[in-house]
Amino acid sequence: MFVKELSDPKEISLLERVNEVYLKRGVKRTTMDDMAKAINVSKKTLYKYVKNRKELVMKSTFFHVSRDREKVIQIQNKNLNPIKEQYELAKFVIETVSKVNPVLHSDLEYNYPEAWVYLNEYFNGFVYESLYQNLIRGQKVGVYHKQFKPEIVARFFATRIDIIFDGELFPSYEFNFKDIYIEYLMYHMNSIVSDEGKRILSTLDFKLLTNAAR
Repeated sequence: MFVKELSDPKEISLLERVNEVYLKRGVKRTTMDDMAKAINVSKKTLYKYVKNRKELVMKSTFFHVSRDREKVIQIQNKNLNPIKEQYELAKFVIETVSKVNPVLHSDLEYNYPEAWVYLNEYFNGFVYESLYQNLIRGQKVGVYHKQFKPEIVARFFATRIDIIFDGELFPSYEFNFKDIYIEYLMYHMNSIVSDEGKRILSTLDFKLLTNAAR
């Protein structure tokens, strides 16, 4: 299902609220009635913008990805040291995943495959390219060592980031997304930094970010 770029301010405002509800509750058990009540609009208003629940999920996913992309680009445009850029990106990711209901991952994967495919295309495309450019720049300025191939490592990270939402591997009663993500990120960072990079990394307490988001 193709979703066109959003331009109607009222639709954008509605999707912003819809997205918050889906992040909090998941999508499988959130009916159109539930959604209308949660965002305080009539079902008629919802159906003004979408034909059905499937389209609402797809539009919400598109909205979420678009906002994520905008934020990442804003951070990249600051031209920070590559390690500090990762720190700023981590703050944003932690803020986002702290809102996610553990069931959302499986809800999309098994019930809304088009939305799931769209998310994966985002990670395999934009997220991969962002990571790749960060790695290239880090090697160039000397904060990452050169004993790895950026095009391979970027794929490792981008295509496996969804592992943090794997409820079987990391059950929600035992783990939370924020801690899993930070451990995943630190495992990645510690494997690629040079001696100079280690010095910079030691000045940034990534794990404090999880406390700030609690």
